[in-house]
Order: sequence, then structure tokens, then C-alpha cells
Amino acid sequence: MRIRMVLYITLINMISIILPAYNEEAILKENTLKVFDFCKENIKDNWSIVISDNGSTDDTPNIARQLAGGFQQIKYLRTQNQGKGYAVIEAWQNYPSDIYVFMDADLSTNLKSLPELIERVKNGCDVALGSRFAHNSQVSRSLKRKIFSLGLRVILKILFKLKVKDAPCGFKAVNQAVVDSILPRIQNKTWFFDTEMLILSQRAGFKINEIPVIWQEMYRPSRINSFDVIKDYLKNIYRLYAAK
Repeated sequence: MRIRMVLYITLINMISIILPAYNEEAILKENTLKVFDFCKENIKDNWSIVISDNGSTDDTPNIARQLAGGFQQIKYLRTQNQGKGYAVIEAWQNYPSDIYVFMDADLSTNLKSLPELIERVKNGCDVALGSRFAHNSQVSRSLKRKIFSLGLRVILKILFKLKVKDAPCGFKAVNQAVVDSILPRIQNKTWFFDTEMLILSQRAGFKINEIPVIWQEMYRPSRINSFDVIKDYLKNIYRLYAAK
């Protein structure tokens, strides 16, 4: 008697990979196509790439529209200039999916980690994120940013008992349950947005996993005032701690 072995593969209906972008004309086309080619070769589920334009004033909108017009799996969303978090949230609300991935448009995190990030959520994790402090991570970054990340890690652990090691790493995936439950409660729409999401997700009992990543800091002229970012973080940390 022959025994027939059947392999069942569960496919997710849709994975949205969100690239928040602000004035990224120099890198947007090349990096979006890198993500497209990688997903085409390595992601077996249904997927799309959403370029969520955070009110860019350079040629980013035209480049994004051309990409969306040339590839069915690339979408373009124009949002107001209200911060990275706002761009991600608008994409969540406009493109319903089973799993949402968001990553920095400069692709500081190597795409080799993307399949594992998605698999963690597919296999029952609610939030998955890259961690530059995880064992086996390979990281190249400035001393200033290392100090900021370590300081933030200590503060979040003391005040919120946050278990993750690298809350600000811009490489995360969440499921629809987290979006439905946490999205209405997130107040910050700028740089603290995803750290607030992690704090609220842990408070709500969602399962959070970190994975090691290969991370290369992209050395290019910064459009961000470091003092403003730190001030934004401290203000929002105080707000969340006071609301405990």
C-alpha cells in the first residue's frame, strides 16, 4: 500500500511592505526595485510594496508614481508631511493586509532578514522586529547612535519593563490584530511612533519577538535635528509613563 504524503503550505492573503519616504529622490527607485526583486525571489505569499510619501517636496512623488504605474505590486500613497509614523499609519489604513512590514527607505537593514521577520508573524508572533543588539547581528553604525540606542534601551526597561532590546530599529512587522487594537491608541505620529506601538503592544499582552539583523548605517546628509528627536522621545516617554 502506498502512502501519499501531502505537504500543506499556508499562504497569507496579503503582506504589505511599507516604505515611508520623505525627499528620497536619490535612492527611491533603486531601493524600491531592490525590495521588489528580493520579494519576487524569496517571498512566496501574496505581497505588495507601498511607498508612503510623507509630503515630499523633491521628485519623490513622480518617481513613486512611475514605479506604481510600471509594477502591479507597487503602490503609491501621498500623505501630509506629519512624520514617519503618520506615513506608516496612513498606509495601514489604506491597504488592509494580514501582515504589515515597514522598513526605512534607505534599506539600512539587509533584506536577508525579511523572510524570517515575516515567518515570525506567520507562526504566531504578533510583532516582530529587527534588533541590532541580538546575538548574531552584524552592525556598523556611529558611536553617537549607539549611545542613543543604549540609553533609550535602559530608560524603556526601567520605566516600562520593555523586554525588547532595540525599540527604535526601523525594521518591523505586525499582524492585523495589533493594527486593530493598538492603532487607535497611538498618539505619536513621528519618530517615537513605533516605540509607542511596542510599549502599548506589550501592555496589551501581544507576543513580541526580535530577530538578528545585518545593519549598515547609511552615511548621508541628515535632514533630522538630533536634539529634536531626543526631545520628542523624552516628551513621549514621560507622557506614556504618566499614563500608566
